[in-house]
Amino acid sequence: MPTLTLVTERTPVKAYEVRTLGVNIGRGDDMDIVIDNVSVSRRQARIQMTPAGEWVVEDLNSANGTFVNGQRLTAPRPLSRGDEISFGKFSLFFDRALREPLQERPLEIRSDLPRPSDTFHMDVKDMERLQQAVALKRRAHLKWEARGKQDTFYLERLERSAVLVGQSDLCDLRVPAGPRHHVLVLRNRTGYEVRNLSGWHRMRVNGEMLTQAPLKGGDVIEIRGLRLTFFDEIG
Repeated sequence: MPTLTLVTERTPVKAYEVRTLGVNIGRGDDMDIVIDNVSVSRRQARIQMTPAGEWVVEDLNSANGTFVNGQRLTAPRPLSRGDEISFGKFSLFFDRALREPLQERPLEIRSDLPRPSDTFHMDVKDMERLQQAVALKRRAHLKWEARGKQDTFYLERLERSAVLVGQSDLCDLRVPAGPRHHVLVLRNRTGYEVRNLSGWHRMRVNGEMLTQAPLKGGDVIEIRGLRLTFFDEIG
């Protein structure tokens, strides 16, 4: 049976072992997974196994919609390992192992405000933009700092698997300091790695001088006035 991991923004909240053939999700007290938040409908979505043994998710005519990997559901959709089912600022990752410990939080996520009697309705376009933004924040990204400036670059913006970082116009990620085009971050079969293509400038990863290194969440890369912090995708 699969596991559902409830996440809000980048924080895992709770993991559920599915032991039935169907799970109802929503704000109502009669739901199997209760998420008490105004962006979630009383009956939001259902995950169930089909007679053919396939797991599918469907929206239960919710006010703001249910999304899978950033796309709004218009019909029942088959689920694959790692799929992200999202509504509002909450997501359920389907059958995906966590890379960080769960927070000790209760199942029902409640605010300090009185519970409203009706679901808050959000404009469809605004809801889609919110879902896309939340999904993007969970993807692998680099936070860079150089010459008093800083920003975030999401690695999955690009279709190709390698990102060139530097000051040159040739770079995918242009920064105001660092080598011209000599830091390469690429995705391989097991994750991400960084390579220093410069023969002149030394690169440090977590303080250790290296020319190439695998990356994990929180790793810090420094080279010639440029500081990059790598954040792995959540899950």
